[in-house]
Amino acid sequence: MASFSSLGIGSGLDLNTLLTGLVNVEKRPITILQNQQSGLKSQLSAMGQIKSAVSSLQAASDALKTSASFAAYTATSTDSSVVSASATTGAVAGSYKIEVTQLSQAQKVMAAFASGTSFTGTLKLEVGKADATATNGFTASNSVDIDLTGKSLAGARDAINAAGLGVTATIINDGTTSGTPYRLVITSQNGGTCNQIRMSGVAGLNYTDYAGTGGPGTKDTNVTQSVAAQDAQFSVDGVAMSRSGNSVTDAIDGVTLNLAKQTSGTPVTVTIAKDPSSVASKINTFVKAYNDLNKVLHDLTAYNADTKTAGALSGDYSVRSIQQQVRTATINTVSGSPGGYSRLADAGISLQADGSLAVDSTKLNAAIADPAKDLSKLFTGVSGTDGVATRISSTAKALLDTGGLVTARTDGLNKSISALDDRISAMQDRVSAIEDRYRKQFSALDTAIGQMNVTSQYLTQQLARLK
Repeated sequence: MASFSSLGIGSGLDLNTLLTGLVNVEKRPITILQNQQSGLKSQLSAMGQIKSAVSSLQAASDALKTSASFAAYTATSTDSSVVSASATTGAVAGSYKIEVTQLSQAQKVMAAFASGTSFTGTLKLEVGKADATATNGFTASNSVDIDLTGKSLAGARDAINAAGLGVTATIINDGTTSGTPYRLVITSQNGGTCNQIRMSGVAGLNYTDYAGTGGPGTKDTNVTQSVAAQDAQFSVDGVAMSRSGNSVTDAIDGVTLNLAKQTSGTPVTVTIAKDPSSVASKINTFVKAYNDLNKVLHDLTAYNADTKTAGALSGDYSVRSIQQQVRTATINTVSGSPGGYSRLADAGISLQADGSLAVDSTKLNAAIADPAKDLSKLFTGVSGTDGVATRISSTAKALLDTGGLVTARTDGLNKSISALDDRISAMQDRVSAIEDRYRKQFSALDTAIGQMNVTSQYLTQQLARLK
């Protein structure tokens, strides 16, 4: 069979152009479907933008739908180099005098070894505390058995680190060339007297509560304690306290104290105060998320008179429904809200003509700072009545849930695009078959006309000889 590019050689006809024209006519329905699919993909992309904007609004609303969201406090210290602090949920306003007499530190022991050391036996490695009433004066909170038989010093180090007990092992070298220049250093990862180290079972590594409160204990002669475990000792308003670590979360409700060094005679004052800027920031984030969604919905449905083009979702029912649901959840009053705040506008957040929200910062900050009014109820709701943030969060969740408007519309578009893929694929197969049939027919035609031309030339020559 003649190839596509050779069509017409025998007949002298422009069969290539004719074939291309016929195939293009057959392809027109495919082009129509591809254009439809392109439009659906634009709508799918637009729904993706809406989904993202709704998700952001839901997250911003979630940050305002509980009373704890409005219980924001800051913690300041008169000397953060000694004691720094941070306030979390549960904090209340007040000031506290902190004195630090001792910082927590983690125990560190080391054992000296010669070059080429090899161990034998199973090391029982324990972490716990000295206890005069316990056997050997030690009560373990965690332990692990590590087989060190045949292991070198480096092998023992690696095995201890891999045990995951809460201790680390390193090797240091004092630089001498004889004796015991190597030190296997074992350090508790946590400070305090409740995280001390005990080792037994392997010669050269035995260490049992040496110089602890449970008694002198036992140890191999090559083992020393380089850093003793100790608890943090401090006081809050004259009340003495002790903790295993220097980060203290349970001395003052909702406050974390970070002890950095000992006080030098003068207590450090830690002050806990309300943080109105944190609440304002959450509200402004909510307003921005609302306005971002409003703009996305507007842009996707707008008509550009200059370019004479409409948005990807122009006239789409789902967009109008989303707009209406979110706006209703935003502007409806919150009945029973104390302090006179029943609408966002009461707190300086007003709805504009274009559907966006605008913030009067002065009015908002005054509402946040007013102790006689509870702004939180406007967002969280009261006694069976949802607040603005609660309503919007629920609305956004319903839109995004399986079967929700955004999800259902997205699923529908995906199914339509997939169905068009199948139709386009089937039509392309049909066009390929038609093109192949035309090619065969044109090739046969080309061959037949070529043969007729040869016969015609022959007869013409023969007739010319008869003259």
